[in-house]
Amino acid sequence: MIQNETLTRHISLILNGLLLQGLTTAVIAPGSRSTPFALALAQLAQQKKIELFVDVDERSAAFFALGIAKKTHKPVLLICTSGTAAANFYPAVCEAAISQIPLLILTTDRPPELTKVAAPQALDQDHFFGNQVKAFFELPLPETNQDSQTYTNYVVQKSFQIAQSKPAGPVHLNQPLRKPLMPDLPIKFEQDQQKYVTLSSTSTLSSNLITELHTILLNKRGIILAGPQQSTTSNIALLKWAEKSGWPILADPLSQLRGIPSSNIITCYDSLLKTKSDKLAALSPEVIIRTGQTFVAASLASFLKKSQATIYSLDEENKLNDYTKTSTFSLEISAEDFFEQFPPVSIPSNWLHTWSTLEKIYTSVNQINSLNMLNELDVIRVISATGSNERNLFVSNSMPIRDVDSVLQPLKSFRIFCNRGANGIDGIVSTALGVSAKSTENLLLIGDLAFFHDMNGLMMAKKYHLKIKIIVINNDGGGIFSFLPQADSSNFEEVFGTPLDIDIEQVAKLYHAHYSLVATVPSLIKCLSRPAQTLEIIEVRTDRNDNVNLHRELINRFASQIAKEF
Repeated sequence: MIQNETLTRHISLILNGLLLQGLTTAVIAPGSRSTPFALALAQLAQQKKIELFVDVDERSAAFFALGIAKKTHKPVLLICTSGTAAANFYPAVCEAAISQIPLLILTTDRPPELTKVAAPQALDQDHFFGNQVKAFFELPLPETNQDSQTYTNYVVQKSFQIAQSKPAGPVHLNQPLRKPLMPDLPIKFEQDQQKYVTLSSTSTLSSNLITELHTILLNKRGIILAGPQQSTTSNIALLKWAEKSGWPILADPLSQLRGIPSSNIITCYDSLLKTKSDKLAALSPEVIIRTGQTFVAASLASFLKKSQATIYSLDEENKLNDYTKTSTFSLEISAEDFFEQFPPVSIPSNWLHTWSTLEKIYTSVNQINSLNMLNELDVIRVISATGSNERNLFVSNSMPIRDVDSVLQPLKSFRIFCNRGANGIDGIVSTALGVSAKSTENLLLIGDLAFFHDMNGLMMAKKYHLKIKIIVINNDGGGIFSFLPQADSSNFEEVFGTPLDIDIEQVAKLYHAHYSLVATVPSLIKCLSRPAQTLEIIEVRTDRNDNVNLHRELINRFASQIAKEF
């Protein structure tokens, strides 16, 4: 009886501490050792104090939690039992670490006497995720000792704060528990716990640095490279500064700037750089300001390496987010703070006009051909032409995000998500469904390989009646490899093309999804004309080799039009 009381008090202490910090959502991958947490969270969900999701597939559960955190920017509690369950969290933890997404991972564990002695379902869970997490804490076994309880309360609340503090990321708590694992129900959640508060601070530019930079940047041909992970407030400050200064903004699709009506926003850069046009010399900047994380377009990396410009990287957390190693100076300040504090500069009058003219030329050639059968680039163009500002577009890695980077010129600004931390295709469906759990108008663009890789994730849509449209580009294999040198090798299909020949319609039936096979532009426009009412799977069958040719044709048309008009 005393042991049950101690366990109950311990679980209450942990979860109430997280509630005090603002926890709103938890995801459980069920198992025996995590029983007391599962029962306690179920009670909190019933009391409307928390939103709870249960996913029997640990890998899917972790990516689902990742998707929720991507959308809400708040730590999500992710719980599993002992043993290999935590190992299945690893890919999502890696993604959260690189993408700076706040996750609070609580793994339950065997007690010390059952570790490292070949007990069933026991692994060494100490520092299990290594340097992929911001911090690791081993929580004490449930005790009546007041010092232990105070420590538990402090560590749990601090772990939540660490997960969401900049740079955000995953934090790992490991909780050993002895049997019996049944708490006293219903659990009384404590109301007298101390709450720990962390006050935020802002970065400032010194007046001397402002004067020095302003002198350097004045009357220089400058551009802003806006990468992924831009916040709304950062974008407002950045755009306001660029419009006053006359600087073009090369906007990565994950910068959340595309679709905003401004002549400063440039989306044609990837195709422009690939044209190899002799007009590119006139576009050489003298100064570049970089914000955000790594760009989707590899062409920009080559551009930076060849550029003679002075490059300033806004690297708030001093994370060295520049694999090109081209930044001349790094400033430990956010884009929001920099552009709010730094006064606008003037530039040559025709500089922005040159860039915006090229953007208009590209828009004129980047058009839907409604007379042809639907192809992979036209899918992106239809997405650009449809949807509202409420849309949440999740894009799979590999070919879809590259197609989006090349041709997405949305008529309206909507939120775009992608797991661009580790760039993997694992967990895409689950992450997108996590986003959809916290939003209304949802669309996932994914290839058949990535779709197959995470089909288990569809169970969450069925279980929780999530509303999302999933466009599956079915080119029967790995489309991205057709763009790489190995495409001409004799064993290409076997080891790179990897055709699956899966029946998407049968998959849709398995998960009670509404299925459509779409072959034309008008039919896809009709499918996307309204938000999803349930889980909807839209299959578009294409040819991998055609997409290579489509990209080449688009670049050639762009180059030809530049020669005529520029």
